[in-house]
Amino acid sequence: MFYICIAILTVFGQTSSSLTGPLSSDFQNWLKSNQYSSYDFVRSDYGTKGSYGGFTKTLTKATKTPVIFLHGNSDSALKTSSLSTGWDNSIDYFETKGYTSAELYATSWQDNIAAKAGTRTHNCKDLTRLRKFFEAVLAYTGSAKVSVVSHSMGVTLGRKVIKGGVVNGTDGNCDLGPSITEKIDVFVGIAGANYGLCNCAGTFGLLAATCNKKNGFWPGDACGAYTSTFCGRAATPCNGLSTYSRLLDEMNTSNNKDGSYVFSMWSKADDLIGNGDIVWGRPTSLVPLSDGKIIYESLTHMQSKENTAVDQYKLVTSKKV
Repeated sequence: MFYICIAILTVFGQTSSSLTGPLSSDFQNWLKSNQYSSYDFVRSDYGTKGSYGGFTKTLTKATKTPVIFLHGNSDSALKTSSLSTGWDNSIDYFETKGYTSAELYATSWQDNIAAKAGTRTHNCKDLTRLRKFFEAVLAYTGSAKVSVVSHSMGVTLGRKVIKGGVVNGTDGNCDLGPSITEKIDVFVGIAGANYGLCNCAGTFGLLAATCNKKNGFWPGDACGAYTSTFCGRAATPCNGLSTYSRLLDEMNTSNNKDGSYVFSMWSKADDLIGNGDIVWGRPTSLVPLSDGKIIYESLTHMQSKENTAVDQYKLVTSKKV
């Protein structure tokens, strides 16, 4: 079921933007000069769609707080196919409001092959690379802070990048370094599985790597006397009764916000998360310690990213719902 959802969830949301990257020549040269080349932030394997952002001959500085866009599982920085629609709509909208490529950044992580969605975890390789991207954007722009707009798996990846610390991954252990929460102005999490996915409960959770109990989306198999079949139907939160993914649990109980302002967005009709976004009695897309939330009634999982640029911009700039 999980693989099927991943494969079909993007067909409902399409973009027609002709937005092109990749990272500007100026940013690419800076990355080479500052020992970031090995992280391949450009993603030239996607041509002009693998990344976005940077100074140009006419845009020589960032006058606004830079925004980093972080996509989800099997997606890409910009639209690479009808199934991987990227951040075209959001970047286009931000630019109509005065932002430029000097202030808007994105890089693709992993690949956009939907059939491989079930293999992805919050591993050391991806988290380390994304942490370096955050650090590079901060250093390159000279900004004291950045804001983050994230979607789906990008929400939980982004939260761990910001929180830093040790990762006990399925690909080994690593240390991302100290928290950079003080360098995050606004964090927007869209349709993230902060408390796991009910699709990852029960027997299926044992089969897909992305559902694993260490650094995946395992939601816990029971809540007191209730079994996994009740995961999306629990009426009250299972606080203290449902044990879920170790990485998610550590982030959710850290008591440190993921930025100066944190906002959550999700849809009750999300076709990937399902169950009205409920996992063991609580909305899984609600980032702990959020300052506000926006809930949609009828958007699909991908539409919650593609059709909400206006709200994304509002949260980043006004810092209120």
